[in-house]
Amino acid sequence: MEDVVIIGGGAAGLACGIEAGKRGRHCLILEQKEKIGKKLYATGNGKCNFANRAMELTGYHCVAKKNETQISQVMMQKSCLSTEQFMLEAGIPSIERQGYVYPRSEQAAALVHALEAAYLQTGGAIKCGTCVRRVAQDRTGKFFCVETDEQTYQSRRVVLATGGTAASKFGSDGSGYAFAKMMDHTTTPCLPALCGLKCKENGWNRLQGVRAKGTVTLLQDGKYIAEDYGEIQFTRYGVSGIVIFNLSRYAAIGLHNHHTVILSLDLLTEYSARQAAALFRKLRTTCAARPFLDVLSGFLPEPLARYCLLAAGLTDTAVCRELTDRQLEKVAVQCKSQQIEILGTNSFEEAQVTAGGVPLHEINLATMESKKTAGCYLVGELLDVDGICGGYNLMWAWETGRRAGRSL
Repeated sequence: MEDVVIIGGGAAGLACGIEAGKRGRHCLILEQKEKIGKKLYATGNGKCNFANRAMELTGYHCVAKKNETQISQVMMQKSCLSTEQFMLEAGIPSIERQGYVYPRSEQAAALVHALEAAYLQTGGAIKCGTCVRRVAQDRTGKFFCVETDEQTYQSRRVVLATGGTAASKFGSDGSGYAFAKMMDHTTTPCLPALCGLKCKENGWNRLQGVRAKGTVTLLQDGKYIAEDYGEIQFTRYGVSGIVIFNLSRYAAIGLHNHHTVILSLDLLTEYSARQAAALFRKLRTTCAARPFLDVLSGFLPEPLARYCLLAAGLTDTAVCRELTDRQLEKVAVQCKSQQIEILGTNSFEEAQVTAGGVPLHEINLATMESKKTAGCYLVGELLDVDGICGGYNLMWAWETGRRAGRSL
C-alpha cells in the first residue's frame, strides 16, 4: 500500500512529490514517458522560464467564467518569490530578465535533474514508461486502485498531475480528463491555447517570414474581446508570435462557439490614423520624387508596406508627389487597421497549453483536494486555468502541486 500515487511526472507532479516527501509521505510517481519532466525540457527554448516576478492575476483565465475570481485564492504576488526559494532549496539558483525568471545556468535539463534529485532524496520513487488505464476507489472508500498495463497499485491518496491535452509528445495526451471523470468531476471544453492562428487566405502567405511589432485586437462578431502588443510573425498558415499566442485562447473559444473571429492589426501603434496621414503628407513633399513604398518601408518591413499599399488601392511604384491626401489617408487606415479573419487555431500538438479543464469550484483550493472524491487531488494544467506566455503556466503548476503536497 502506497501513501500517495502521483499520476504524472511533470512540473506539478514533481512539486507535489517534493513537498509531500518533506512531510514524511512516501510518494510513487507514475510517468508514461521514458523520463520525467519531458515538457519542462522544451520550455523557454530549453532555458525554462519557470516563473515571472511581474506576475499579474489578469494573466490567468478560465473557460468557465465563474472560476476566474477563484484564481486569486491560489496565485498571489508572493508566489514567484516562493517558487524561486523552492528552486534554490532544490539546488537551482535563478536569474531574472525583465521579470522573466530562469535557472542561473539557463538549462532546463539542470532544473529537471535537480527536482528529480530533490524528490528522490525524500524517499520517493518513480516508475517511467508506465501507462495508467484506470483510477478507482475501493468499495469502502478507504484507498484507491491505480491500474496500469503491468500491475495495479493501491494508495491512500492519489494525485492527478497528468497535464492537459497540449503537446502529447511530452506526455499530455488528455488522459487526465478521463481519470477526473472517474472521480466524478466534470470538464469544460478543452481547446488549444498559446498557439498560432490560421487565417483566411487574402494574400497573407506572401508575408511568410515577416515580423512586425504592433497592437493586435481580437474581435468576436465585431465586439472587442481582448488585445495585446508585441511582435507579430506572419507564417504560411496565418500569424504567430507571443502576442498571437496570448490571444489564441479567445480565438479558440470564439470559434468553438461558432462566432466570427477577426484580428485587427495596428502596425503604427505610436500614431493615430490622423497623425500618420499628416506625417505621410509631409513626407510626400520632402521625398517627392521617390516611390512611396520607399517611404512606407521606413515604418514597416518592405513586404508588409507593399501589402498595405496594395490594400489601399495603390501600386508599389506610386511616386510620392502623385498621391492625393485621400490616398494617403487610405494608406494610414490600412496601416492602423489590417483585418484578418481567423479560421482556426493550430492543433493541440503545436499548442503550448490547454484552455479548459476541471472547473475550480469542484476543488478545495486551500488543499487542491477534490470536493467530489475525498483523497483525490487535482493539480496543474488539468484544471480550468490557462496563463499567458512568460512563466505563468509553470507558476500555476508549481503552486498547485506544492499546495497539494503540503496538504497531503
